[in-house]
Amino acid sequence: MLRCVVALAGLSVLVACCPEEQLDERGWPKELVLGLVPALEAEALVDNLDPLTEHLEAALGMPVRSFVPQDYTGLVEALGSGRADIGMLPPFAAMLGQRRYDIETILISVRRGETGYRSQWFTSDPSVCEGEVELIERMCEPRQQGRRPELQRFAQCQGNLESLRGQSVAFVDPNSTSGFLFPAVQLMDMGIDVERDLSSIFVGRHDAAVLAVYAGDTRFGVSYDDARNMVCGRHADVGERVIVFEFAPMLPNDGVQVRPGLPADLRQAIKDAFIDLAESQAHLPDEEKVLWVLYEIDGFMPLTEGLYDPVREAYELMRR
Repeated sequence: MLRCVVALAGLSVLVACCPEEQLDERGWPKELVLGLVPALEAEALVDNLDPLTEHLEAALGMPVRSFVPQDYTGLVEALGSGRADIGMLPPFAAMLGQRRYDIETILISVRRGETGYRSQWFTSDPSVCEGEVELIERMCEPRQQGRRPELQRFAQCQGNLESLRGQSVAFVDPNSTSGFLFPAVQLMDMGIDVERDLSSIFVGRHDAAVLAVYAGDTRFGVSYDDARNMVCGRHADVGERVIVFEFAPMLPNDGVQVRPGLPADLRQAIKDAFIDLAESQAHLPDEEKVLWVLYEIDGFMPLTEGLYDPVREAYELMRR
């Protein structure tokens, strides 16, 4: 059924021939490459990469280059082919990367003390709601350096996903866990096929899904909860115009991955560097935390056995 989701599993390995890796006296590569998936607009993401790469360079004692691929698949392929050494992937892409290339997840992200999150469904059409639209006042926490939180109103109601049949829906990426996989399984359980019953588009980023509904380009969208924070600093009325009306089941957080073949002591040093960055900035406001601005991360924990099992189960369901 789902050609787009399993496309990653069918891709040829994009391995370019390259010279033998140059190692330092520790037996580590003389340079590391960090790849980050495009959760924010590419320009904003690139602007916020420097503090992370600078921290890694200081902690590891080597140059670190960073790049932002066009999509999740691009980062998985870069890690699998050795063109990237470190990545930060959502659980579905990480699981597929582990299966295909033995990419290792070394840390799981923590947000507000939680190692899991959920998808949210939203619309700009209040007629979808089965009752009144409720406006909740809370802080907009913009994902831009130097932008302070401000009080805004965010709309929510209770709706029915049956409203999606025959409608336009903005998904994030075929390999996004919260932006496609879990929502698609949720619809499948209701007898709704994302290819046959919807007019589906993939917009590449969570903020782009919110903006597609905000601008009226699609009637519905889905993202992680609550991706409206990614754009409320630029569009103060997004919380009122984009109405959240349903959620998908909880799923495990994203994390930090490394390519196969890195020395064990380097893998540990990378883990320590990410943990140290989160802990050293724990006292700062969110808008000044490097990892929070990038991915709303305020801590890490080791990957525990079975944490990604729900993702594997959802993947197997979609392959049937």
